Amino acid sequence: MNFKKLKLELFYIRKAFLKYKEGFKYLANKYFLAPKILKLNKILEKPINNDDLSIHVLTSYRDLIMLIWALGSFYQTAETIGQLFIHSDGSLTDSDKKIIKRFFPSAIVVEPKDFLAEKFFELEKYPALKKIRTGYPDFFLLKKLIDPYFVSEKKVHLIIDSDLLWFNQPTEIEEGIKEGKSLMIQGLVGEGEPNYVYFKDGSKLDEKLANLNSGIVLYQKENFDLGKLTEYFEKFDLDNPKNKHFIEQAGYAYCLKELVGLPPSKYQIQDSVNKDTVIRHYTSPKRPLFYIEGLGFLKNKFLN
Repeated sequence: MNFKKLKLELFYIRKAFLKYKEGFKYLANKYFLAPKILKLNKILEKPINNDDLSIHVLTSYRDLIMLIWALGSFYQTAETIGQLFIHSDGSLTDSDKKIIKRFFPSAIVVEPKDFLAEKFFELEKYPALKKIRTGYPDFFLLKKLIDPYFVSEKKVHLIIDSDLLWFNQPTEIEEGIKEGKSLMIQGLVGEGEPNYVYFKDGSKLDEKLANLNSGIVLYQKENFDLGKLTEYFEKFDLDNPKNKHFIEQAGYAYCLKELVGLPPSKYQIQDSVNKDTVIRHYTSPKRPLFYIEGLGFLKNKFLN
C-alpha cells in the first residue's frame, strides 16, 4: 500500500470510529469478512437473457473485492441480464482477471490500451473526444464515459459502479430498458452544493444536471448525443482542478436525451438502507458504510 492509499485508508478508519461509531466493525468487515467472498466456489452471474443490453463497470486492482460484492448483489436482484464488460483502469493483474472470470465467466475484460488500439480509427471521427481520451490520462473517469459507447454495439447500455450494493429488484431500470429511457441516480455525493463542473467562460453546469450521479447510468445508444458530448468537451475547463472528479457524470448528464432521475428514496446516496432500498451508492465520502452497513445486510446471502 503506497503512502497515498495508506493516508486514505487512515481517513476511512478515523471516520468509521469518530463519525459512524463503528470502527471495529469496519475493520472486521473490510479485512476479515469482505475477503471471504474470494473463497466461494460458485458462479455469481446469471445467464444473459437480453441480447440488446450491455452492462459496464469500471474497476481497479484496489477495488476487486468490492467489485465482486457489488456485482454479486446485482445478479442476485436483477432479472434483466445483458453482456457484462469489466473496464480496467489499467491496474488489474492477470490474477485479478482470473478471479473475475471465475465468478463472472461471460465477462469481457477491457484494457484501456486495447480499447485505444482497437477503436483508434473510430475515435478519429470525433476529434474532441479522441483528444481528451488520449491526451489526459489523469482523467481516468473518461474510461467510464467514452469507452462503453464504442466498446459495445448493443442498443442499450447500463453503466454501474463498483461501490453500489443492490438489495431489491431494480424494476425502474428494467422498465427503462423496455421504454427507451435514459436514467441516472439523483443526489449529492457529499454535503453541500451540487456536483458542478466549470466551463472556460466561467459558467458552470446547470444545477439540475449537477444533481445527477453516475453511479447508475442507463441509455439507449441512440440517445447518447455525440454532438452534445463534443460541445461539452469544447466548453470544459481542463485547468480547473475541481472538474476532475465529476467529469464523466456531468458529461452523461449533458449529452443524454430523454434523461430522468431515478427515485432517490429507492436509489440512495444519503439515506440508510431500508426495506424499499434498491441500491445504495457508497461514494467515497461514505465508503466505510459499504462495509459497516452494506455487508452487514448481504453477508448471509453470500457466505452461508
